[in-house]
Amino acid sequence: MPSRIPPAERPTLVLYEDPLSPWCLVAERRITAALQELSEAFGPLHHEPFPLRVEARAITRTERQRLARAVRRASREPEASGVTPDLWLSPDPPLSSIPPLAALAAARQQGKDREQMLRGALREAALFRGVNVSRRDVLYELAERAGLDVERFAGTLSAPQTERRIRERFEDALDRGVEVAPALVIGEEWLVAGPRSSDEYRHILLRYARAKLALPPDHTLH
Repeated sequence: MPSRIPPAERPTLVLYEDPLSPWCLVAERRITAALQELSEAFGPLHHEPFPLRVEARAITRTERQRLARAVRRASREPEASGVTPDLWLSPDPPLSSIPPLAALAAARQQGKDREQMLRGALREAALFRGVNVSRRDVLYELAERAGLDVERFAGTLSAPQTERRIRERFEDALDRGVEVAPALVIGEEWLVAGPRSSDEYRHILLRYARAKLALPPDHTLH
């Protein structure tokens, strides 16, 4: 098999994410590291929404403690060093993950590079500074920092179909068997649920390449 696979023939990689989850950050960084040796075998990593908190409702004390514990566990991983549970311990926690996901969908309309810039800004504010990124005023400020046309962004964010698409994609993910974020879907065939180590992601991607792309067992793409 030639070492270079035409881009149109490369399997897709879809990461189902919630930007309020530090484990989605961990998964993305580990997948990116795993792809360094296999980037020519796969298409670029694409993000799809999977809100871990769908409906806006008050957070109970038990939920706060559970969410804070999850952040503290993630903070022990090198890829999430510096994250803080302040988001969930503050008097103003996000009641739903839908608003930041809708913001990412609105940013995508101005280009994937702007979407990625906003994703980084959302994570930095929420996971590292404990800022409630479900608030509109915060989203507008972060959109401006990410270089977005804020007026256009605000119009797209406010449009009812933007949130509706997030919910539709979430339902579609559930129909596909996705039950948790992060979840990686490879080539619309293999589902890798939950965060894995960089070595595990690399092994899974290499195994897929060998099984589906006839990559020789002793061949590594560079």
